[in-house]
Amino acid sequence: MSWHEALFLGILQGLTEFLPVSSSGHLVLAGNFLKVNPPGITLEICLHLGTLLAIIAVFRREIGKILVSLVHIFKTGKHRRREDPYLRLLGFLLLGTIPIALMGGLFKEGIGRLFECPRMVSLMFIVTGIILWATKRLKVERRELNRLNIRDALGIGLAQAIGLIPGISRSGITISCGLFRGLSRDSAYRFSFLLVIPAIIGAAGLEFKNLSTIPKENIYPLIIGAMAAFLSGLLALKVLLSIIKKGRFSFFAYYLWVIGLVSLAISYVK
Repeated sequence: MSWHEALFLGILQGLTEFLPVSSSGHLVLAGNFLKVNPPGITLEICLHLGTLLAIIAVFRREIGKILVSLVHIFKTGKHRRREDPYLRLLGFLLLGTIPIALMGGLFKEGIGRLFECPRMVSLMFIVTGIILWATKRLKVERRELNRLNIRDALGIGLAQAIGLIPGISRSGITISCGLFRGLSRDSAYRFSFLLVIPAIIGAAGLEFKNLSTIPKENIYPLIIGAMAAFLSGLLALKVLLSIIKKGRFSFFAYYLWVIGLVSLAISYVK
């Protein structure tokens, strides 16, 4: 693995992981049409850790508040879930993680086989575009995170599980689900990305043993890839928030339709 391959994949991962365009779908198409070698499991873990650090950096305030609330419980032994909005938020995040844990565990092999079907990925790009376009017709609600409920958490969590399908954007479908549920744009954005933290940690934890077998010559490319994913992820998160606040989230549908239709056409020509 060369450093420039790791750099390219890190930038691709950081941008497409957070923008609603499906990072997994782009990696499938890059491997099939551009002949870019897909990341091995070790590089994939490092890239996800880079994007995880970007999320932590952007949402450090919410994460810090949750940690303070947890420390308070351990110190005092008092449970204040109803009174503490950040403990309630943590509970909803854990609840919303259940669907992806179940789907990832039960259908891991089936989902893995989908990465070998570029035509299906192209179709899922088009489906994601339709979902994003549908948010354009929604009446903007103002329900904030402190008014989140169980159905919101489970609904967005189920959407995140569906986002395991390559070509379906995880951020796109979860933010859209939050908007459909009546959350404000900012709340849908924040819950979507806070929700991915347990998923990334869980997935990385399952494969962490592979990091002990890294050849010495691959250490620097892995670091470069992780840093590229971190920096491009920071940029993507800030750009996406600005776009969502301006009500232009549906604009990504055009890109998804174009890349979906073009890649579908190419797959039939090859």
